[in-house]
Amino acid sequence: MESSVVLDEMGESSISGGPTRREVLAQRRMRRRRRRIGRRLRVAEMIGMAVAALAVLVAGAVIAGPRFLPYQALVVRSGSMAPTIPTGSVVFYRHEAAGAVQPGQVILFAEPGEPGIWVTHRVVAVRSGSDGRYFVTKGDANAVPDAWRVPARGSGWVAVFHVPYIGYVLADVGSKWGRLILITIPAIALGLLLLSENLQPGRRRRGAHSAQRGVAAEGGGVGPQPAT
Repeated sequence: MESSVVLDEMGESSISGGPTRREVLAQRRMRRRRRRIGRRLRVAEMIGMAVAALAVLVAGAVIAGPRFLPYQALVVRSGSMAPTIPTGSVVFYRHEAAGAVQPGQVILFAEPGEPGIWVTHRVVAVRSGSDGRYFVTKGDANAVPDAWRVPARGSGWVAVFHVPYIGYVLADVGSKWGRLILITIPAIALGLLLLSENLQPGRRRRGAHSAQRGVAAEGGGVGPQPAT
């Protein structure tokens, strides 16, 4: 039996009906390119999922957590505590007796004379006056201490840790744009996941081989029947 040999335009020979060397090399380059794109998409997917998970976790901690657990969480909207606590940070506070607060700790308090305004500043001194003990506070970015006196009575909130910058999103989580961001990030991550799976050549080849085996199995049962 003789095999028919075809000579392509590049002078490369191949068995008739089979791929040429140039086609094989092009297929290999295409597979390598798909693997590279797939790896990049998986990295982007992991980053997107991590950002989405962090946003959802912090949103839950800020909105729902304080209703059930003994802590408070607020978004810092000014730069008076920078660079220690940047603007847009979410600060988490624990409940603390006023008598246990020491200089150097960062506390949360209502600005004297402005009950609706909450301030996060550092205690720089604890002093006593005619009205009892009080805290002298100061923002880390400010040159001088605050002009007011913060009464050191009862209990209040002491900063424990903060998450930088994520407050920019959470501050408007109830707005149209805030909800859009919280929905869009997971959707993009899911889309990247599906796209990276479709670009994995191994899965496509396994699916093609399975289909070929199925066709061969079906064809095996068809043929001339023995004469009776």
